[in-house]
Amino acid sequence: MDITPWTLAKLIIPKLPLIFRLMITNRLGLSSCSDRQDPRTEIVVAIIRSSLDVSKPLGEIQAPGLRDPGVKGQLWVATAKCPAPDSAVRDAVIRGIKELGDGTETYDLPSVADVEGEWTGHRAGVDKKAPRPHLSTEKEHYDSLMKEVTSPVTILYFHGGAYFVMDPISHRAVTSALAKKTGGRCFSVRYRLAPQTAFPGQLIDALTTYLYLQYPPPGSFHEPVKASDIVFAGDSAGGHLSFGLLLLILTLRRAGVTSIPYHGRDVPLELPGGVTGNSPWVDICRSLPSVNRNAKYDYLDPPSATGLPARSLPDDEIWPTKPPRAEIFCRASTMTHPLGSPLAASPELWQGAPPIFICTGNEGLEDEDVVLARRLYQAGAAVEFVGYEGQPHCFGMIFPTTPIGIDCFGRWAAFAKSAVGGTVERKDEGQWCIAKSNPLKWRPVKLGEMGVDDELVRKRMNEMKGHAVEREAEKVREYEKDNRAKL
Repeated sequence: MDITPWTLAKLIIPKLPLIFRLMITNRLGLSSCSDRQDPRTEIVVAIIRSSLDVSKPLGEIQAPGLRDPGVKGQLWVATAKCPAPDSAVRDAVIRGIKELGDGTETYDLPSVADVEGEWTGHRAGVDKKAPRPHLSTEKEHYDSLMKEVTSPVTILYFHGGAYFVMDPISHRAVTSALAKKTGGRCFSVRYRLAPQTAFPGQLIDALTTYLYLQYPPPGSFHEPVKASDIVFAGDSAGGHLSFGLLLLILTLRRAGVTSIPYHGRDVPLELPGGVTGNSPWVDICRSLPSVNRNAKYDYLDPPSATGLPARSLPDDEIWPTKPPRAEIFCRASTMTHPLGSPLAASPELWQGAPPIFICTGNEGLEDEDVVLARRLYQAGAAVEFVGYEGQPHCFGMIFPTTPIGIDCFGRWAAFAKSAVGGTVERKDEGQWCIAKSNPLKWRPVKLGEMGVDDELVRKRMNEMKGHAVEREAEKVREYEKDNRAKL
């Protein structure tokens, strides 16, 4: 999203006392974050945190991220639509849920729908404020994009936003940067948002778009893309969707599902060239110690001890749902299902995974990202893990021009190129960038030994799920009682 100078001024001016206080205390080493954050980082995190400290209806929170400011600058954008596929795509997702579940999980059965998205590529030789060219059709924009593509890398991008905010339009800076650095292109998915569509609707949309890239229906802009040339990518909730889609494919293939009916023909179900996650949110429960331990470095407020969000949302037409849920994304019973929270998947379920890239900071999600990387390594995958001390959630997108942001995006893109090229090597160590180092300095970490132990993960996730199940049951009882009273 573009931020106008006036909007920026309205955001910053009321916070000038906070900014001056943090600048002074950080430089004197007196702030709680000065051990790992420089003044700029601590100030920006504090501003974002205070900006999020509002209580609005969910519909009002969603709306700004869905407004398109228009396309301008050094990027090509071509909108496209994946036509609604056969019901077999939805059936495949349900099959995966059943294969990994214990029968206690409940979920809404969403429709199979068209899925929109944006092809994004780098546009060279123009000013950063250059308007979008006046071309007659989206296909012409796509054809212009393809004239500048120099590599086979095709990134299937899933945006973040806790599953209920943001859109491909809010992530154009990210997708265009990845396209530029890889020489390839991105297809950024406009998956259906929660709470209007709950789990597993987003997973159905993800599988639909993956098949769309490989087997374009008549009328599509693009030529078929080889699975090995596709890299899943996403930040936060988009990272969740990337790893959820990978786990679904692995599960179906293990169950003997090697093809899916798609627009009138059986098409192979293949693995992508690689999967990447930038601060991926893989524990819907938000249950691990780093949620509280790293709260001072992050702008995401931790939930209460029973999983309640930091602030309540006023009712509107989309939330609470009818009947109500405890979680915006899913019913409480699916919170520890491996497709509901990929962190719940044991190493055995990840066997056969393609090369993996995960980056994280000293953020609330640090523990879950580290454990996921460890389990994928234990499953035999080639894992590139990179952590950045003192950095908040999705720091690379907040600080893209800093040495750390440049390093993060550079590694992300380089991995995508290597995954498509088949040159990712399996290593036994990941790396942590040492806080406030300039030039950047690194310390190694053994992939097979890092992170909290599996028993703690299981215990904490189940505790949080239990609280949510109780909360949801109470909400449903109240809802049913009110409905009976109206009758």
